[in-house]
Amino acid sequence: MLTVNNPNQFDWASISLADCAKGNAMDSYFTLKLYDLIHEKLESEGILPLIESVIEPALTAFTDMEFDGLEVDLGALDGVGRELNIQNINNEDNLYEFPEVNTSRNLSSNNDLIEILYTDTEGFCLYPPDKTPKGKPSVSAPTLKLLLEFVNEELESRG
Repeated sequence: MLTVNNPNQFDWASISLADCAKGNAMDSYFTLKLYDLIHEKLESEGILPLIESVIEPALTAFTDMEFDGLEVDLGALDGVGRELNIQNINNEDNLYEFPEVNTSRNLSSNNDLIEILYTDTEGFCLYPPDKTPKGKPSVSAPTLKLLLEFVNEELESRG
């Protein structure tokens, strides 16, 4: 990559050989300086052995996958999808066993989920750890994961 001051206004068609060579030399020089700086930082942090023993050998496989693509067994992929769908259905059915989750509620509805988890007096009455930009209690995936962590910590502390 040739270093130029303003690539949008640079006339690439009429660049002289001397300017091209000088630009390429500058690119090589700065690339080497950047390499030395990154190498030194990785070495001082103790990360360099990991990169040399794990990441560098894997680069060939990753570049091959990038250029050649990946063979995917569509039958196996469909099977995994069906299995995950069955697990989701079973997990949702298990949630309806809790008295706080009324069977008339739709667990796929954010509003129903907010009521079950936070606002309904017959629900779980949990404190929402996060709110949406509009101020409603959040039921986003990260928030639900955080809630699960809190509940698991509480259950673990109770023995």
